[in-house]
Amino acid sequence: MKTVLLATISFFTVGVNCWGQKTASTKAGVTVLLAKLHSTEESEREEAFEQLLSDPANLKSPAVQAALLELLDRERQKLDSDLLEAQKKGYPDEGDNSEWGEYYSDLLGVVDSFANWNDPRQACILVDANPSDDSDFAAEIADHAKVTVPCLITRSNSAVSMIRAVAVPVLVQALTKASDTPDAKTIQTAKNIISAALQDSSDGVPQKRMDIQSESKQLTRLPRLRNAVIRDVSAKFTRRAEMRVVVPIKHSTIRRRAVRRAQASP
Repeated sequence: MKTVLLATISFFTVGVNCWGQKTASTKAGVTVLLAKLHSTEESEREEAFEQLLSDPANLKSPAVQAALLELLDRERQKLDSDLLEAQKKGYPDEGDNSEWGEYYSDLLGVVDSFANWNDPRQACILVDANPSDDSDFAAEIADHAKVTVPCLITRSNSAVSMIRAVAVPVLVQALTKASDTPDAKTIQTAKNIISAALQDSSDGVPQKRMDIQSESKQLTRLPRLRNAVIRDVSAKFTRRAEMRVVVPIKHSTIRRRAVRRAQASP
């Protein structure tokens, strides 16, 4: 009887020790992956991101969430820098960037799955990272107008034409969806931005434009803005059809493949 009892205790002790070692090993592995998110090598950052997603539990960790939020912001800053350089060269064809585009889109989808839209800093990171003015994610930004309008105004004043081409239409959407009437200063600022956008013919912007008339019809709730927009309904608003220069991300939706894969894992 004593032998059986000792054997049971011994087995239990070994099991606990193994579990403890595995947990410690897992934590150490996550720590290493979080460090790799800061790598100067693009491929290493992407690989670390994918490995973090391989365990759905990781996305519940505040440390991992914070690291991915910061990663998204860094990747966006790098993208902005690349776009600025591309603009100086007239937006030349830089080749196939679909793999990086998919990684960026997945990262954005993952961060969106846990981000707090009521936090102004997190909301602005998401707004800044948005690559499209015509997507479910752009509509989500507009739905959180109270916190995103200031971010969109800042983004709409970018020196990069492609960034403005994405931000301004979303700003219009957000203003039409705002539950509270914007203050006079915000309305005047938005009016100036939209007026400037209607006349924006920056060189190098892909030659696909949209008629602003459809957008102006949504501004009936904001007469002062509407007057600025419909002043010339035949005006064409320079916009980016697709970010094929640097990030060829489809505009119809923001892919969330990584999130779905993580949720489907046992």
